[in-house]
Amino acid sequence: MQTAQPVRALVLAGGGAKGSYQIGVWRALQELDWHPSIITGASVGTLNGCMFAIGKAKEAEELWRSLEIHDVLDVPATRNPEELNSFFLDVIRSGGLNVEPLGERIDALIDEEAVRRSPIHFGLVMTEMSTLRSIQCPIEAIPQGHLKDYMLASSACFPALRPREIDGVKYIDGGWRDNMPLRLAAAMGATELLGVDVDGIGFVKPNTTGLPTQIVRSHWNLGPTLDFDPTRAARNITLGYFDTLRLFGRFGGTAYAIQPDEEGFLADFASRYQLLLNEISARAPEIDRVEKSARQRTGYPLPFTPNPSAPTRGALAPLELAAERLHVPEDVPYTPKQLAAAFMASFDKDPADRFPALLDGKDNRLVAERALATAVPEEFVTALVSRTLAETPL
Repeated sequence: MQTAQPVRALVLAGGGAKGSYQIGVWRALQELDWHPSIITGASVGTLNGCMFAIGKAKEAEELWRSLEIHDVLDVPATRNPEELNSFFLDVIRSGGLNVEPLGERIDALIDEEAVRRSPIHFGLVMTEMSTLRSIQCPIEAIPQGHLKDYMLASSACFPALRPREIDGVKYIDGGWRDNMPLRLAAAMGATELLGVDVDGIGFVKPNTTGLPTQIVRSHWNLGPTLDFDPTRAARNITLGYFDTLRLFGRFGGTAYAIQPDEEGFLADFASRYQLLLNEISARAPEIDRVEKSARQRTGYPLPFTPNPSAPTRGALAPLELAAERLHVPEDVPYTPKQLAAAFMASFDKDPADRFPALLDGKDNRLVAERALATAVPEEFVTALVSRTLAETPL
């Protein structure tokens, strides 16, 4: 007896300019041979979702790599912060920005009939302004010829953007009530969900579908919601690509895209790091808690469990934390050894120099350094990683 194939749904959350991240997610999914039968979206997720559904992923990527704020919103050309602040205050008082530039983009890129004919079933959400009721709209519920209106309604991030009026009713951004429309995807027949969270402004409802669900999201800040910038978009596309491949087991790591450790470097690093941590903890017992605190505050996994045969994400965590703290670029893939080398090349003044008493046993400063490590645990872990790598062959 054959097992029924899952009905996969891709659910694209809203987030304005952060939506560039979803382009990288889609590219990775195609490489992974993961193809959705359903796509639902809120706000910018509707634009990306429509283009994916009609086979225009390449055009979508080209758009994001060139998109600037004037292509989306009717804003002045100035970059002067005071002038822009004054402009946006006036905009909010007057009811929101004009989104006609976005409407023109939709006209140029989206063929409504192609969306309706697509084998990928498309749906979007918007919010009724007067009641704040979420309106769930599979494509067949959208009147013929009105897809553009519904997309602009779903994207109307009030109060920054003007509400969209349809048949005498005003609607605002779908993210106001349902920024990750998982339930719409389930109602459209999905049996397996993959959500893409870009940390947009809006309300994400608890997932009550009961369906197998995975969520792709970034460890990194994807930038301001309304700051459309080609350079940031290119970086976000890469992060979306890496994060999706990591979710499906093609990369390791938490923040960085970590390739296989064919040289066994990570196991050696993990062992040396743990020995040094144990040695310091013998002099200052609270340091073990400090190290764990650094991970918890920065989102890295616990506990640290080095395993020479199969190093875990926990073994990578101190190295990634230290690399992030010293701004090692995140849009490049690394082996553990390459990430270590990039970290060691990222500073002129060694972070280990701040903790000579803890790292070298010079007790004349031990009390002060214990207090410093407790106050800024990420700095201490960065110093510990630096000292470990100084004694690890690269």
